[in-house]
Amino acid sequence: MTTARTLFPGAMGPEGFISCFDHLMDDALLRRKLILKGGPGVGKSTFMRRVHAALCANGEPSTLYFCSGDPDSLDGVAVPHAGLLILDGTAPHIVDPEIPGARDSIINLGVCLNEAAMCPHLPHIRVCMADHAACSRRARACLAAAAALARDHAAVLCAAADNARMARMTHALIQSVLSQKGETSAVPSVRPILTDAVTPKGELCLIGENAQPRVFRLLAHWGMDMTPILREISLAARMAGYDVEEHLCPTVPDRLLHLTIPSLGTLITSSDILPSEQTFDFSSCIPQGALLRYECALEQGRAGIRLHLHRAIAALTQAKQLHDELESFYVPNMDFGRWQEILEETLDTLQPAD
Repeated sequence: MTTARTLFPGAMGPEGFISCFDHLMDDALLRRKLILKGGPGVGKSTFMRRVHAALCANGEPSTLYFCSGDPDSLDGVAVPHAGLLILDGTAPHIVDPEIPGARDSIINLGVCLNEAAMCPHLPHIRVCMADHAACSRRARACLAAAAALARDHAAVLCAAADNARMARMTHALIQSVLSQKGETSAVPSVRPILTDAVTPKGELCLIGENAQPRVFRLLAHWGMDMTPILREISLAARMAGYDVEEHLCPTVPDRLLHLTIPSLGTLITSSDILPSEQTFDFSSCIPQGALLRYECALEQGRAGIRLHLHRAIAALTQAKQLHDELESFYVPNMDFGRWQEILEETLDTLQPAD
């Protein structure tokens, strides 16, 4: 049985790549960071899976970080009991050693490539890479258009809200969340994480894989921005001494989607995919009939957001196809015998001393 948690380490956003690569593992636990380098198809994701399988054979807690550009591949693995973080250090999330040698090491899987055999493919590889970059730019443009509409949509809802009632409900929510006690920290921290991403497979949400024993659901109008409420809860939790995880929104920068308070075993979310202990209906904070004059504009906004997201997903799907084409030049020219030797050498260094 696996106890691996699943997250995204980063995601495509309207302003470029949204990165949580600096927050993949608690620095106090980190004793070894392995950074994999090499082109597409050199086996970075498989390498990470093999290391994870070897170190977590008995279901030890760990985190698998999936690539938003290819949700079937890994971008990183955190294994706290081994003090290990292993990750893909190539674009768009280039990572280099911070403490070379003493803690951080580069593993260059590119040394397994037959570069002479690849040279004749250079013109085609260049075309593929240029087309891939164009698809990524198109996806970002579509996400930017969706984000602009989402902000306008949320502003209309915010202007119509009864702020006094919103404040009372938020206060009641905070009291309910903090009614239980858990382990506190002398210096409570905020950790940004990503459980949601726009991918070639569509809009994916891993909140179900990150469920907590206590779930508080926030009911809201479609497109209502719950960030101010989640930030109030986050601040109150930290003032009470609890570390929090703020789940970033990949489509609208600076927006939050969910909030986790690990030591309280608590998740606060507007998602409806999990059963909840309590529900707080923030949609009731908008008086009945207050949105009638905006009904047409809101519906057009919803349709526009969905259209731009659909186009972004189509662009990301094409980018994934081009990435697969790039891999077709690399895989046949890999010496996987040498790759296996590097894996075994790496695993030997990770085994505990007798």
